Amino acid sequence: MGTASETVTARAIAVLRDALGTGSVEAMRVAEDLFGLSDLARTDVRLREALTDPARTAGDRTALARDLLGPHVAPATLDVLESLVSGHWSDPMDLHDSLEVLGILAALDDAIDHDAIGTVEDELFQVRQFLAEHRELRNDLSDLGRGTRHDRAELAQRIFAPHVSVWTMRLLRRAVGRTSHGRLLSTIRRLEVHAARLRGRHLVTVVSAAPMSTAQVARLRRIVSSRLGSDVTVNVAVDPALIGGFRLLTGDTAVDSSISTQVGELRRALAR
Repeated sequence: MGTASETVTARAIAVLRDALGTGSVEAMRVAEDLFGLSDLARTDVRLREALTDPARTAGDRTALARDLLGPHVAPATLDVLESLVSGHWSDPMDLHDSLEVLGILAALDDAIDHDAIGTVEDELFQVRQFLAEHRELRNDLSDLGRGTRHDRAELAQRIFAPHVSVWTMRLLRRAVGRTSHGRLLSTIRRLEVHAARLRGRHLVTVVSAAPMSTAQVARLRRIVSSRLGSDVTVNVAVDPALIGGFRLLTGDTAVDSSISTQVGELRRALAR
């Protein structure tokens, strides 16, 4: 998103949090509303452009949203939508992305209300690791597979629903239905990042050549937490192909000290 769209989204997130913070709003109903509006903004070009048209006044855009969509969504959802359409957008398509993020946050807020956010974060990681190890299934669940978005979501439901919470399953269905260019793993990781942020944490993913002990993970958590200046969630995966060492990813920062990478760099240097 451009700066203008990010500003509008940040303001709408504040509106969403205020609404959900009252305790009288059904967060999952709002989440479903926002996901539906996101789909509408993605597919209905005329409506999307009308709701973001800078030639219209903010009042005109909010009135349009209220008249067309207000009767079909919860009052809290309408408040969020009016906040969005009253702003200036860098790109009209950013409205779709913003509504998607807001839907995710509403679903995660419901998990928080049920003291399940930590469970959701862990389940998303476990699902991502499972899919990383099963390429054929991963492709079947992404847009590289056959069938419609709904077909892929139903496949995910059959496989994972018996093993994960309702919040994780709802987010996973959304991820499967909305992934693009086969990037399902990165889509699920973004959900993990959102969950960690709502807990006031940074998400740190570590891939090591061998299993790490509890003491090693705790020490790594202390080091990274000190560097970032905040608490962190550390998810550890094992990949013997690294031979030794580890890879660490947090946000846009990556650290690769694996032996496999060092060997690869040495080979490239010798080939020059």
